[in-house]
Amino acid sequence: MSLKATKLCTVAAGAVACLVAGPALAADVTLKIAHVLPDGDPRDQGADKVVELVEADARCDVDGQVFPAGQLGMFNDINEGVQFGSIEMSVMPASYIVGTEPLFGVFDFPFFWPKELDALLKLHNGEAMAELASEMEKHNMVMLSVWHTGYKQWTGNKPLNTLAAYDGLVSRVMPSPVLAEQQKAFGLSPVTMPFPETYSALQNGAIDAQENPNPTSWNMKFHEVQSHVTMTYHGNLDQVILVNLPWWNSLTDDCRAAMTEAVAAGSDVTLSETLKQEEAAMADFLAAGVEIVEVSDADRMVMQEAVLPPVLDFYLKTNGDRGKAILEMFEAEIAAGM
Repeated sequence: MSLKATKLCTVAAGAVACLVAGPALAADVTLKIAHVLPDGDPRDQGADKVVELVEADARCDVDGQVFPAGQLGMFNDINEGVQFGSIEMSVMPASYIVGTEPLFGVFDFPFFWPKELDALLKLHNGEAMAELASEMEKHNMVMLSVWHTGYKQWTGNKPLNTLAAYDGLVSRVMPSPVLAEQQKAFGLSPVTMPFPETYSALQNGAIDAQENPNPTSWNMKFHEVQSHVTMTYHGNLDQVILVNLPWWNSLTDDCRAAMTEAVAAGSDVTLSETLKQEEAAMADFLAAGVEIVEVSDADRMVMQEAVLPPVLDFYLKTNGDRGKAILEMFEAEIAAGM
């Protein structure tokens, strides 16, 4: 069947009710994958690959569908859906997990993660990440993987290549206390809002700036309402792949193996498409007259020295000894050149 079914869905109290057009297919396993980005976004293509592979795999009789663009609700709805079992799998920015598991705030550290992609991908598969992932089981979820969808850059209506340039601006922030602390350290006034409202907020001047990888900003068409993209590489937008724990445990060993392999292939597709869309985004930005602003090493160091320490302090105060242990594991792996 089609990867994207036509559905009429309502979301209430974490439950998802859908009317499906056409007859239902009999299958041992139902797999709904939800995310909020548009059809064709790199993570959407990765999710499509997961469904394609598991439906074709003889080890697992699956009826799979991908629901992009918030069809099953926004981030909180999707997170609750996976937690309580009405959605089997989500592709979710780690920032949106922090409200459920504060330790995941480590993903939001600014000027902390390696700028070298190979080193970052090794961290995704290291012991520290596996230790962090184990925290999700107490929330009735399993973290299967981390998908990379780009390094964060700032958009605004002026260059943001010095720390002083941020002072007093209003910025959109995801609902992560760590990110809120980061933006305050930049000198920004952070405002939380649903992601689909960001375009109009930038357009009407309710906010001045937002941070996202270029493919995400491009897919959301922020370049239509922002004149500058500043290449800060101050963070990375990693997606965590979560599944409902009882659903996962109900699968056969062979089916879990098929799912695991499909999710790994989805990660590869997402990364490949992210890199392709990075190039397309930059070309479209330039064609639209958007100014691409580079940041000197000296100015980036000033930003790092101002922004990272208070964020680390906040994380440690919030997460105690367990947070300290997680942080030290990541720091050790980064120092070892993973």
